[in-house]
Amino acid sequence: MNIDLKDEIIKFLKAPLRELGVEIADLNLSVYKNEAILKLFVYTQDGVTLAECAKISRAVGDIFEETDYFENGYLLEVSSPGLDRPLTKITDYKYRIGETVKLEFVDKKRKRITAKIDAVDGEVVVFLDNEDKILVPITEIKKGKIIF
Repeated sequence: MNIDLKDEIIKFLKAPLRELGVEIADLNLSVYKNEAILKLFVYTQDGVTLAECAKISRAVGDIFEETDYFENGYLLEVSSPGLDRPLTKITDYKYRIGETVKLEFVDKKRKRITAKIDAVDGEVVVFLDNEDKILVPITEIKKGKIIF
């Protein structure tokens, strides 16, 4: 996958989708037989429904109509990131407030913890471990995994 093109497309879509109340969680981009396959993972304030995915898909299609990104065509899939996807970005934590996660830290010496996401403040995630609040900058988190 071309990382530069992926980042360019995310930047290109970010503002128009934000106007629709949609935030991009991630984008997988691959090319097969000259056709691009885009898997767009999104968050919305009220959750991602099938109707919401269809609306977002139409909006992205309209946006791409005005470009020459995919002259040979593309296939677009829009969905939520899913519960089993690792949390790696601040946006992931923002839309998972109230969930319990197992955290792995960038510093391998730091013990993994299991805690509830309480809030997101800028680039800091606030966790509750029993009654204790733990503030962790996103740069210190390697990944989080939702605990079911």
